[in-house]
Amino acid sequence: MIVDTTYSRIEKLFDRESFTLFNPGKNNGFVTGYGNVDGMEVMASFIDPDNSAESSFIALQTHLALLENALGKKVPMVFVMDVPAQHKTADQSPFPKDPIKLLADKNGMGRMFSTHARLSGKVPQVVVVLNRLGAALTFPVALCDAAVMVESAGMSIGRPDVVEKICGIPVDYTELGSASMHYATSGSIDHVAADEAEAFAWVRHYLSCMIQDKKKDYAPPEPDEAALEKTIPANLNMAFDTHEVIRGIADAGSLIELRAGIARELITGFVRIEGRVVGVIANNSSIRGGLFFPETCRKSSRFISICDSFGIPLVFLADDAGFMVGPQVEQAGVIREASLLFSTIANAAIPKLSVVLRRNYTAGVYAMAGPGFDPDRFIALPGAVISIYGKGVAEKLSSRGFDDIENEAMLEMMRGAEDPYKLLEMGLIDEVIDIRSLRATIVAFLDRVSGRITKSGKPVLIV
Repeated sequence: MIVDTTYSRIEKLFDRESFTLFNPGKNNGFVTGYGNVDGMEVMASFIDPDNSAESSFIALQTHLALLENALGKKVPMVFVMDVPAQHKTADQSPFPKDPIKLLADKNGMGRMFSTHARLSGKVPQVVVVLNRLGAALTFPVALCDAAVMVESAGMSIGRPDVVEKICGIPVDYTELGSASMHYATSGSIDHVAADEAEAFAWVRHYLSCMIQDKKKDYAPPEPDEAALEKTIPANLNMAFDTHEVIRGIADAGSLIELRAGIARELITGFVRIEGRVVGVIANNSSIRGGLFFPETCRKSSRFISICDSFGIPLVFLADDAGFMVGPQVEQAGVIREASLLFSTIANAAIPKLSVVLRRNYTAGVYAMAGPGFDPDRFIALPGAVISIYGKGVAEKLSSRGFDDIENEAMLEMMRGAEDPYKLLEMGLIDEVIDIRSLRATIVAFLDRVSGRITKSGKPVLIV
């Protein structure tokens, strides 16, 4: 029997009267089934916060069965997480009734983790967190591709009272496991929702990006291309928010960002352009100058892997001064994380379009899928600068002991780098375009790559 709590959540997620239970009439701690989200078949598993299962182990088998079903049918899966009813004892004990079996049985929690991991890259997985989770229930959140959490929820391996007993110090839950912490500090979730309605609306929007074809009768308002001209300052040292560029080329209201709360100097997300889904990676100079830090590289690598897994082409919008330098980033592993990013880009089988909006310096060229990383096209706007470093760095270096020959070579390099038409003549870039043509250029890119079989043997499914 489905009680009001879970029933209302089913209604928020699925198209009206489309949900079918896998095990009607049975109460086992999970409610599982399938239905339509905007007409697309989706499977879902809801932790039931009101009805207790006979045991946590028995309840888990229901969820595992759904995961195996989703893997076999290659159907998107939504996991709606709450505190299980059997955990809501009088003293709120964190321990289940059958801990050893859950830990050591081959169909215990380890199977849950491994099955979520096996679905990764094969089936879109989205998780909704609606309460404060602890211990083993936290890991599936990070094992899913995308995660949304209501602002009153949270997660931590150890509850505050357990942490205090083990560590001997009191802890504030805001710092330990709140939604705001996981959004802006740990980077474990993609969105914080004010309530359940907003959380499920976010999930529906995300799943719409996994529909791999152009929506029929899709006619969104076209962006204002004249306003687009004003989004990029001519002054290379003036920061600006690249969200404005994205809004100027994307179908209205279509942007959905992933991991938006961390490494905000890089924007990663999906948009629709003339109804077709594309992944966008854009430097954002209004945050930390748009430089690459270790966490920037991790964020980019993760998003590229998601796009590569589901055949979604990528557009890189470059406006970066390269990688941050100094002892702090070196100790944090910037070389290691950058190398992982390069490896991810190089091995991604999906089509890539690299666009230099304003500046693209040093190894930042490669971090934005530039030459050598096989972009389908490497293009630039008329004022773009592609260089080993910017004019400000060159001026600083020229005043620190270089001889006249070295300084002249540096200036010559800068003069060449500041004219993309010279780079076009040299065959170093494919095209110089006006910003008002950027949307049309992306549309042409999508037209060329639709249905292509990539080097991994997977098709580009956007048509």
